[in-house]
Amino acid sequence: MRYSRWSCVRHRALFTLCGVLFVAGSVLGQSDSGLPEEFTAMRSALCDKPRDFAEAGCKVCPAFMAKSAELSLHGGLGINSILFGSFTSVGKTEAFLSSAGCFDHADGFASAFLLRKEQGSWRRLSFFHRDGPLGICQKIPGQSDKRDLLICSYEDYGAGAISVIAFDANGKVKKESVLVRTWTFPFRSLEKQEHCSSLEADVRKVSFNSIEISIFPNSFDVDPPIICDESDDTTSKIYNSKKFEAIAIFTRNEDNFAPDERTKQLLSEVEKSH
Repeated sequence: MRYSRWSCVRHRALFTLCGVLFVAGSVLGQSDSGLPEEFTAMRSALCDKPRDFAEAGCKVCPAFMAKSAELSLHGGLGINSILFGSFTSVGKTEAFLSSAGCFDHADGFASAFLLRKEQGSWRRLSFFHRDGPLGICQKIPGQSDKRDLLICSYEDYGAGAISVIAFDANGKVKKESVLVRTWTFPFRSLEKQEHCSSLEADVRKVSFNSIEISIFPNSFDVDPPIICDESDDTTSKIYNSKKFEAIAIFTRNEDNFAPDERTKQLLSEVEKSH
């Protein structure tokens, strides 16, 4: 079901909470973390000491992560997923790691890492927290002369985006391009609304040349007015309900993915209801 798939994805808080629950079991000794065997060799690029190694991360939060924290770190670091690729340059052996743990929601929750393997050892190129590639990411494959890119879906407190991320040669974010912005209720006013709208989105297909994204616009009027994010519990009568699924298509030009004409028109119409 589409809803159950998004229950740990659409909100950054929910996504990370689900990650913490999964990782907590791994750190405490689950036999199958779901991570590739290569992760065993990656831990030295993350954890402070070998005694901190855990099956799916570090038992203690690494010291370098504290530099990005406003609050004190707690617990351990758990890795949720690993994407292998050549993200900074063609021919490099690299890995993008998504994580949970160490941070409270108020301090940004999830974080991510970019590692590179050189001379048989993994080293950390970048640590991302609060910005850069966060959320649920997948690889956009490169070609013989083009490096790999990332496409990431991220939401927090009802607002988010699906973005394409390109790295520079040093592993820093070179460019981040938003393809679709999402929301679960209008932020234009905290007053009760007569009109509500939302836009959910899900990456459907990714290739070197194009990206397909399923979008789910929802727009309706209510009487009496409601606070839009409480619409599921309302007894108000809903008028003019318009909820449908559409396919947005973006085609590649170098590291950019531009919407086709139909997608431009579709997103423009959706934005008008926000």
